[in-house]
Amino acid sequence: MTIDDLVGGASPLGRDDIAAAATLLGVTPAHVAAVVQVESRGVGFDAQTRRPIILFEPHVFHRRTAGAFDAIEPRLSYAQWGAKPYPKTQVGQYERLAAALKLAEAAALESTSWGLFQIMGYNWKLAGALSVGSFVRCMARSERDQLNAFAIFVRAQPGMHDALRAGDWAGFARAYNGPGYAKNSYDRKLKAAFDKYRAASPAG
Repeated sequence: MTIDDLVGGASPLGRDDIAAAATLLGVTPAHVAAVVQVESRGVGFDAQTRRPIILFEPHVFHRRTAGAFDAIEPRLSYAQWGAKPYPKTQVGQYERLAAALKLAEAAALESTSWGLFQIMGYNWKLAGALSVGSFVRCMARSERDQLNAFAIFVRAQPGMHDALRAGDWAGFARAYNGPGYAKNSYDRKLKAAFDKYRAASPAG
């Protein structure tokens, strides 16, 4: 796989896509719209390249390759998160991914977060894919495919799914973002977004 294989339709989400994900998750569209707003930043594709938004994580690549490339490619593989600055553009991110693909394709794909919801590639099985390659191709098709993978990912984790269905925004944010969720006020942002969408459509 090369980065040229990741150019997709880049079609944006629609109301029907939100409704379909809500049905799959057993929640209202307001629940899904809130998560889309807060967790996805609203963009699944780079408008210029039509490739999915990514973030290549060198510390994850280090772990998934047992540090085999630390010495020869120190910009792509190192042990400590935050040890070096990340590229600020998608062009820069894809340049690093392209280089990592030549070293260890599966590990490179698994060490990258993808699309609207920045699901890590190593979660491909939880997202309903048969391989990391099929997961990545799904991420490259459309925002609807990205949302569907997210819904499957949430359903595969009962604690996360139960928190979403209950409107336990702190519980959901903790499960999805990790223990640092409160520092970024994810729970409060999710509740505010949910209240906004519920008020706009009281029937759900």
